[in-house]
This record gives sequence, structure tokens and C-alpha cells, in this order.
Amino acid sequence: MPPLFRVSTQSKSRVKGSRKLPWHLLIPAWLLAIAAGGALVASSRQDPGSFIYPVASQPQGRGLRSLFNVRRQQSAPHPHRQPLTVPPPVVPQPLPPQQAWPDLPQVQTEARFIDLDPDHWAWPILADLAQRDLVAGFPDGTFRPADPMTRAEFATQIAQLFAGPQAFSSGTSATLYPDLSPSHWAYDSVQKSVHMGFLNGHPDGTFLPDQTISRIHVIVALANGLALKSSSGAAAVLAPYSDQKQVPPWAIHQAVAATEAGLVVNYPDLKVLNPNQPATRAEVATMLHRALVYTGKLQDVPLAYVVRQ
Repeated sequence: MPPLFRVSTQSKSRVKGSRKLPWHLLIPAWLLAIAAGGALVASSRQDPGSFIYPVASQPQGRGLRSLFNVRRQQSAPHPHRQPLTVPPPVVPQPLPPQQAWPDLPQVQTEARFIDLDPDHWAWPILADLAQRDLVAGFPDGTFRPADPMTRAEFATQIAQLFAGPQAFSSGTSATLYPDLSPSHWAYDSVQKSVHMGFLNGHPDGTFLPDQTISRIHVIVALANGLALKSSSGAAAVLAPYSDQKQVPPWAIHQAVAATEAGLVVNYPDLKVLNPNQPATRAEVATMLHRALVYTGKLQDVPLAYVVRQ
């Protein structure tokens, strides 16, 4: 077996002028191949984007580094690696306004009646009710705020605003009135308002659905239907009214309770109750709104003509 290394037979003393061999020529080829492979593996582990290219011929006398030409290119993006992105912050959105009472509709659109404008004395209340679809006008687009309201119309408003699903059903005993047939357009609303305690008939047994309703009858109906109680004397509560003596004796208790509860609206003079005057559509609407505020179904709307104790 030939030796791995060529052993020189020359004497230790050098002959003058003898040529010295480069050291890398003395290293066996297999050992150089192992060294080159290790360098290649180490380089690929450190940087996958680096590439090593062997050079066919190298000048002698430059050591192991001269055997390879290492070219380090700019790292290219990894084909399976997505760039790191930071998602934009989520800005919290404001919550929609909360309804004072879930049974009543939210405010939707601006109230528009051709005979009403913001200068009307009851505009803040009428606009709030109309935007919630709690009052309606006539087919011609008017509201007719100064027109008197009939007992049938008032019963319809009461049934719409206060009647629950069980207020009056087919199994409930109906109160019979000779002047109110089941075919009347307001029959169901009258029965609901009577069943809830807001309205009742006259002493002669009639209901008179087409009769205009007076202001004191509206006040009494709201006080009875809401079961208002008074803790103060009538003289002290009714004293601010300059026409307190016009209040019928049978309505004094309800007038006191409704005044204390903030349900009474007097236009144009807070000190004039006008109890026996026909109630206008605007007056009824404002007092119904006050009743809804009292029961917590609506939020208060400032109005200069509400009698407050």
C-alpha cells in the first residue's frame, strides 16, 4: 500500500537553491474535500440565501480560501414566509342611543305636519311623539292642533299608548253602551280604555263617543288610569289656579293628584286651568306625553306650560 504522505529522503540540511513546495500541495485530496464540505454545510446553515460556487482553477499560494469563491448575495424573501404586518387598531363605535322604554319606537325621522312649525307652543312635545309614531295627522298632512278631540279619539290614543296585549281580548267581558255598537271604528279602543280604568260611561249608561272631551275629563281619566294618589290638601295644590272654583267637586281629588304628578299643561297661562273647556288635540297630546314621562316610558321634554309643584 503506498504511503499517504510522500516522505522526502533528502537530508535535513537543505541544498542551496532547492525549491520549497507550497503547503497545500502536501495535504491529501480527500482531506481537502472533507474540509470543503464542512464549510459548505456551515455556510448554508447560517444563511440559506448564500450560495457557494467552486472555482475551476486557483492561483497557488493563497491557502484554503483560494479554493472557493464565496459570493454572498442579498437575501431573497422566503417563498413561504409572509411579511409581518400589524393589524390596524379597532376603534370602538358609539352605542346607539338607549330607549327609555322598550315598547315604544325609537326616534326615526323629523316630524312634519304642514300646519305645525317649531314656533308652535307644543312643538317640542308634538315633535317627540310624532317622531316615535305615537301621534298621527290627517291624510292631508295636517295635525290640526287647535281642533277639539272627541271621546272616541281620546280612547284610541289611550289604547295605543297604554294598552298591553291582554288589555282587552275576546274572553274579556265587554261593557255595553247603547250608543256604541261593535261596528263602531273605535269600539275596541273604547273597551280597552274602559277595562284599564281610564274612561267610563255617563250616568245614563251612554258613552257618547262623538262628544268632545273636556280638559277636566282628560285630567280625571289620566289620574284614574294611572291610579294617582295625592298626599297634599286640595286647597294648597289648587291655589295657583285662578279658576280653581270651576273644578267640579267630583274631579277635585284627580285634579290635585294630576297636578302633583306634573301631568297638567296650561296654555297660554299657567295659572288658568280652564277645566270645562274642550281639550284641543295639542293639549291632549302634551298631557299624554306627560303621563308617559310619569310612568317612565318616555324621557322628559322641557315645555314652558307644564304646571310643576
